[in-house]
Amino acid sequence: MSVEEAPAVIIDNGSHTLKVGFTGEDDPKEIFRNVVQLSEGADGVIRSVGVLAPNPSSRAVSPIQRGRPCDWDAMESVWEYTFKDVLKVASEDHNVLLTDRPLSGKANREKAVQIMFEKFSTPATYMSMQATLALYGAGRTSGTVVDVGDGCTSVVPILKGTPAIEASTNVDLAGCDMVDYLAGALNVSDREQARAIMEKVCAVCGNIEKEVVNNVDFKTSTGSIINVGVERYRCGEAMFNPSVIGHQHTKPLQELIVECVASCKEVGRKDLYAYIVLAGGSTMLNGFSERLQSELSKLVPSQYRCKVVTTQHPILTVWAGGCLVAQSPMFQQSWVTKQEYEEYGADVIHRKCV
Repeated sequence: MSVEEAPAVIIDNGSHTLKVGFTGEDDPKEIFRNVVQLSEGADGVIRSVGVLAPNPSSRAVSPIQRGRPCDWDAMESVWEYTFKDVLKVASEDHNVLLTDRPLSGKANREKAVQIMFEKFSTPATYMSMQATLALYGAGRTSGTVVDVGDGCTSVVPILKGTPAIEASTNVDLAGCDMVDYLAGALNVSDREQARAIMEKVCAVCGNIEKEVVNNVDFKTSTGSIINVGVERYRCGEAMFNPSVIGHQHTKPLQELIVECVASCKEVGRKDLYAYIVLAGGSTMLNGFSERLQSELSKLVPSQYRCKVVTTQHPILTVWAGGCLVAQSPMFQQSWVTKQEYEEYGADVIHRKCV
């Protein structure tokens, strides 16, 4: 099978997880932790990708923190694991589409492309902003994407497929901060256990001051019981009132959205408010979209119709958008080929990729 006939590889790089798979498939081949555990072996350092096994003599490295690459050796190990162990393909036989966070920086894009071409010998590579792909994955080309991931939250207005970078924002308040809050409030030492509590019992309410709190019991994998009270609501409340978990200097999500849209030209604001797409696992808390809709209705100018939209699987929206883009016939001329990389260098990525 030629490269042109082979499905492209889609790698959605998140701070907490990677979603990887091929074009032409409905779902990713695998979703796994974006972490590398380093331990000493007889032949040197052993790198274990995707799992955190209790081992006092090892240390865990997260290649991406707060949405930004911070350890390229670890990132390279994760990508090697993706090709060899997860997808079981030769990287030189498939074009590769990578995703990155808005405002992640030109140098990071160049480094990612360099690794793909020089380490993995990919025939062609493309980098696309996660927000743009999330909008495509939701079936639109204009709207505002609100991506609340694990490491950071981004708000990106997009008109006719073009992101308004100057009006976009990233803030370091997201899922990991909710997990940290829960771990401290419930005296849970295992962060993954705190994350499981957040995903299973936490919710967003309309008014936390008036909410009648019914405590719930969470049974851990070891059989112990953790009683969760008002913490189950304060966790998600953090996005709408960051001070409840100690982030006094971070603006609420609803204010960030209104400020970003207001920074765009007036002619496009109608479309930006009309379709506000939620992406990222942290938006899956029960009641999240309804609360955001309620908060925005108080702030959005009355001449605009505001609608918050959530897809069936917010955690997969970016990956699904990547599949749609990479298999589109109109997109095929957009790939950055290895020949172009060798001729123009890594900065060719800025001329061809959005």
